[in-house]
Amino acid sequence: MSTGAPHYTGHRSRLRSRFRDAGRGALSDYEILELLLGYAIPRRDTKPLAKELLEEYGSLRRIFDESLEALESRKGIGEYAGTLIKLVKACVSRYLEPFTEDGVILDNPEAVIRYIQAEIGGEKSEHFMLLCLNSAGRLIHAQDLCRGTVNMAHVYPREVFKTALEKGASALVLVHNHPSGSLTPSAHDERLTQALTELGESLGIPVHDHIVVTRDQAYSITLRRHIRY
Repeated sequence: MSTGAPHYTGHRSRLRSRFRDAGRGALSDYEILELLLGYAIPRRDTKPLAKELLEEYGSLRRIFDESLEALESRKGIGEYAGTLIKLVKACVSRYLEPFTEDGVILDNPEAVIRYIQAEIGGEKSEHFMLLCLNSAGRLIHAQDLCRGTVNMAHVYPREVFKTALEKGASALVLVHNHPSGSLTPSAHDERLTQALTELGESLGIPVHDHIVVTRDQAYSITLRRHIRY
């Protein structure tokens, strides 16, 4: 009977060394995922699981966009690995925030997109987020106000401006995602933008933009154009 270390420990050590020496370019997607899962599942060969996940989801991005509940319930993942996957995505989202010493700056549509796509771009249901800015364009509050079905999130103007007033916002940016992947604003999107813009003008809290995002694209309802960066 063999009493040596499991066969995968040497392989995992080699993967770790390759990454440390040459970065992510030295590893394939399944090897990156395999190495990551090894930190949450240290006593099991994680290569088969990594390959199964990539075959099932099609990409690392879709794995990281999956809900925590779905990840945890999948055979072979569980609480620790599921939490680690979502924690890595949270770290990436925080890293992508347009940050300065004075805080997060969202003073142009491109900066908003970089910030928000990591938050809700890959979600499978529609989310409506409110970004509250101060007079210098710095983000002072971000809140997911509504989570709806894949078709429409119900947004109440009074809740939008109640939050804006409580947080002392000087201006607002509205953002929601389209899980379908289409950037075309719906009639509801157009009416909501007009209603909130008019209400903001009456309250002295302008709505700078209402942006529709998917994982890879964005559209400004206010500017009526695609936003590229």
